[in-house]
Amino acid sequence: MLPRMSRFARIVRGVAVGLFVTALPAAASAQITQGPPTPLAVDLAKVPVGSSAQYSVTVGTMPPMNMKIGLVARSGGANTIETSLEGGLAARAGKMITQMTLPSGSSGKVQKMVLQLGANDPMEMPVEGSQSQFAKPDPKTFVKDETVKVAAGSFKTKHYHDKTAQGDTVDFWVSQNVLPLGLVKMEATQKSNPMINGPIKMELQSTGKGAKSSITKPPKPFDQAAFMKEMTGGASGGAAPPAAGKK
Repeated sequence: MLPRMSRFARIVRGVAVGLFVTALPAAASAQITQGPPTPLAVDLAKVPVGSSAQYSVTVGTMPPMNMKIGLVARSGGANTIETSLEGGLAARAGKMITQMTLPSGSSGKVQKMVLQLGANDPMEMPVEGSQSQFAKPDPKTFVKDETVKVAAGSFKTKHYHDKTAQGDTVDFWVSQNVLPLGLVKMEATQKSNPMINGPIKMELQSTGKGAKSSITKPPKPFDQAAFMKEMTGGASGGAAPPAAGKK
């Protein structure tokens, strides 16, 4: 359930975010169906390093999650976007951190992806054969200009309406003034995964500056067995501390 949901966050944040919240790569599980890439409504080359945005994310009737998306590095024209997810389903594996590096002038295809779950060591994830993780909103899906009020305030946005290959709908509202991606709000139906009962929503809570990478160790090579163990609550490498009362 976690890999399926997190990739859903890629659009969010690819959230996530398969269609929506953030954060795990589709390449990590061949069972995950592909959805629209995360909308990228701004030119990353012009976004100041350190720009960040905080979002609330709800998935059906599950507990809400907090997501932070930040532009944490730029080197040789390549931009590194970091997404962290806490609470809700993410609490099962601990804080989920994903770093995606996009080469300069790319069409949204991720060049490198690193994942860290809780206190485990970071792991480089496979990106070969995966779809573009980010893309400019398709003009054909434009609905209209709208002023949207969210927890972070009121924003003049452009509203887009898209669909996944499975028939789920995705509505997102973007603004050039919301960095680093431009995403203000997202709402999506979710019918293809019976484990998720209800829509998926993402809403801007605040924006900030000074975002820095939370991944401080060099990533280890991808290990599918270790990855699955981490996703199911086990530990690999830098293990998480034992639960209270256990040794």
